[in-house]
Amino acid sequence: MPCRALLLCFATFFLQAALPSYQKVGSGPGVLLVHGFGGNKEVWAGVLGELARDHTVVAVDLPGSGGTPGPQVLEGRADMGTVARELAALVRKEGLAPCLVVGHSMGGPLAAGAVLADPSAFRGLLLVDSFLGAIPEAYMEPVAVALAKDPAPTLSTFFGRMTSGAAQTDRLVADGLKVPVATLQAYLRAMTKEALGGRQAQLHLPVLQLAAGPREVDPAKESATLAMYGFKGIPAFRLLHFPTAKHWIMWDAPESFLMALRAFEAGLGR
Repeated sequence: MPCRALLLCFATFFLQAALPSYQKVGSGPGVLLVHGFGGNKEVWAGVLGELARDHTVVAVDLPGSGGTPGPQVLEGRADMGTVARELAALVRKEGLAPCLVVGHSMGGPLAAGAVLADPSAFRGLLLVDSFLGAIPEAYMEPVAVALAKDPAPTLSTFFGRMTSGAAQTDRLVADGLKVPVATLQAYLRAMTKEALGGRQAQLHLPVLQLAAGPREVDPAKESATLAMYGFKGIPAFRLLHFPTAKHWIMWDAPESFLMALRAFEAGLGR
């Protein structure tokens, strides 16, 4: 019996240790903020205070960010399923359920995975210029290989395609260099595999994608793009474009971002 009790204590310790590092502020309905590749919880700093005025907000550092241990790695890829389950467990631990979960870029499939892991813990899924499908290996693998040789210029080129200017790129490179190269590689390679395993139809809560750039005027091309990014088959999916913003919408258009979030949240009870 003493051995069994000791094992249970160790099991509880490791379960708690697996939860992501996070910041919790404010009071009110729960909001979980999940950053993207190479980032950390500070990407939300510009909108966190406003949200915390009337919400309980939890912003996480994904495994490997903010000085935390990296994710579990399977066959060279970060185990996105485990990270998603840890996010769902954090929502329960902090009493946020049912919460609104917001995922930027790579944080989107992780947020969606958390919803699938524990559907009743969430009331809405807000994706910020994100994706739910697989990104071609031909795009990601050269970046992963180059990171091992020269991380700073590789990250600068990678992020520079998506930023609004040099200041944003420099900030992202500085944050990315704080993450171990092996962890960055594992996440890049994980994104070449569809994190949801084709379970988009099981996302029964409202889903809104905030997309950077102008909307595609050709319906056929727009439909093909949505399918490519894994948005087909979601029962309650909507798309909202930010024509003048780049990938970090919450940086480029913080007021519009917050307005869209609040409008989306207001409709969740209907």
